[in-house]
Amino acid sequence: MSFHWLVLLAAIAVEIVATAALKTAVSSSWVVGTLPLILIGFSFVLLSIALRVIPMAVAYAVWEGLGIVGIALIGHVLFGEHLTPARAAGLAAILAGILLIENGVGHERSKDHGRLV
Repeated sequence: MSFHWLVLLAAIAVEIVATAALKTAVSSSWVVGTLPLILIGFSFVLLSIALRVIPMAVAYAVWEGLGIVGIALIGHVLFGEHLTPARAAGLAAILAGILLIENGVGHERSKDHGRLV
């Protein structure tokens, strides 16, 4: 796994932590409430580093898709939010969509002699 993919995974982890912190910071003071916003900004910085090498469609789909799945799981585990079969199917569809997008970008690359289309 390359450095940029590790940075993208770090961006996803920071996004998940920031969103979970945002839920708990709602009833806190404004000083504590700004921490999730700072973390979300840091997640965007890491995403921008990953975008230097990873195609934008793939990086954003992975960042947002895995973030949604991770946040749903954290919501279920930490905050007792329901994870119904329909929601689980939706999360599985997101993961399937990420794989399709990643494979589609690789397919276009091979048609155009290595350049992204």
